[in-house]
Amino acid sequence: KEILHGISGQVCSGEVLAILGPSGAGKTCLIDLLTLEGKGGTYTGDVRLNGIPITPELFTKHCSTVPQVDRLWAFLTVEETLTFAADLLLKSSAEEKKQRVDAIINTVGLASSRHTKCGNQFLKGLSGGQKRRLSLAIALVSSPSVLFLDEPTSGLDAAAAASIMAFLKELAQAANIAICCTIHQPSSAVFHGFDRIMLLSKGRVAYLGPASKTESYFANIGHPVSPGDAIAEHMLNVVNSE
Repeated sequence: KEILHGISGQVCSGEVLAILGPSGAGKTCLIDLLTLEGKGGTYTGDVRLNGIPITPELFTKHCSTVPQVDRLWAFLTVEETLTFAADLLLKSSAEEKKQRVDAIINTVGLASSRHTKCGNQFLKGLSGGQKRRLSLAIALVSSPSVLFLDEPTSGLDAAAAASIMAFLKELAQAANIAICCTIHQPSSAVFHGFDRIMLLSKGRVAYLGPASKTESYFANIGHPVSPGDAIAEHMLNVVNSE
């Protein structure tokens, strides 16, 4: 079975690219290939960074990933979690690592929670949105040029999801990072946090372009958005019916 066919696209520094598509469209398979985590099967083509075919060494040096499920130690605080990550990822001095940790805590908006434990079902700690920000913070420790996220709003309520996407858009522009994420049924607030959209349908690209031009594109191909309908839901309905 062919899962992906003829996929081609790009994401530039300072922008957020969202990969959308109904269940089974190939989103997870694509993000796995982009992050060099493809499992089994046969695939052709390559992934390039600034025109250079990416290798595991290049990926480790310039890219970071944020998993869909937060992988945090419940009994470590925010500061302890990031200090541990810095010790693993950075070769700088202890003082430089501390400065990096302090800067990231402020960047992701966790300054007031720096001494709060991550927590779990048995220990009260960070909220779902705060845990997602901490997962992002871990990925930022190494100052990546490209950031990959697998469904960053999964499991979050509408307000937390919108907040995370607004933060990602601000981060992409402020740090000049290229951000690529998969997303499942985004709300209108979340959708407006994207700069570009890649819409997948049955393993093929149905749309690739600015998020701001999706409505006009679908109107031009005979699928206008009805008044009051969310554009993301409309796009998914169109590709689901074809």
